[in-house]
This record gives sequence, structure tokens and C-alpha cells, in this order.
Amino acid sequence: MGDDGIGIRIIEALKKTDLEGLEGLDIADAGVCGLDLLNLLDGARKVIIVDAVLTGSRTGSVHRIEGKDLLEGTEPHTLVSVHDLTITDVLRIGEQIQSLPEVVVIGIEIGEVATEISTDINPEVLEAVDEAIRLIREEFSHTL
Repeated sequence: MGDDGIGIRIIEALKKTDLEGLEGLDIADAGVCGLDLLNLLDGARKVIIVDAVLTGSRTGSVHRIEGKDLLEGTEPHTLVSVHDLTITDVLRIGEQIQSLPEVVVIGIEIGEVATEISTDINPEVLEAVDEAIRLIREEFSHTL
């Protein structure tokens, strides 16, 4: 998994923080779930997805990406997927079968996809954890 496992690390770290003010926030590890992500979208008002991205920007930088921009193809960010479907693919399928909630992706620049199985994450990528959690809190506060 390597650096592309940063989303899972951020979700784990978020669960360990003080969740005051985040009442009503469902935290789920969608990890490598592919089409199972559709179940998380169903009936939600807003979904915040945390995932690795490849943009060519500085490793560890954090990006806020609107789901609608992914669907319109106006977002140049490459979302990392270790399986066949990207988040964009799932959103495109989802909009064909259900009404989509507002979707925001908090993307963490990883620089490169691991070619070998590893649980190690680059320290520069790990430095993004606090910033990503801050953005998740900010996004959720705009939902209330």
C-alpha cells in the first residue's frame, strides 16, 4: 500500500481526535472498496473522501477537490486507486443510478504509487495528516 494508504491513516487519526463538534459525522474507511462507495453516497447530504492524489505538486501537499469537478472532467488531479475503479469512476456510475450528495475529496499528494507492498508511508506524506483533519473538520462544519 505505501503512501497511497494515507487516506486510511488519516481516518484512523481522525477517529482518535476529540470529535466534539463532529456529532452526526459518520466516519468510514472506504479504503479500497470500489463500488461499495455507492452505499456511502446513498442518502448522505455530503460525503468527504480522503485519498491519495498524483498531481506533480509537492509531496505531502493537501488538495480540496470538488466531486462535481471530477465529474465534469475539469479537475486535473489524478486520484490513486489500487483497484480498477477510481473515485471518479464510482461517481460517474453513481450519478446514473442515484442522486449524488455533495462530494468533496481531500487529496494528499503522494508523488508516486508504490510498486511493492508496504505499510511504510513517506514522512512528507504523513506530515499532511493534521492539515487533512483540519480540512475535514472545516468541510463538516459547512454541512451543519
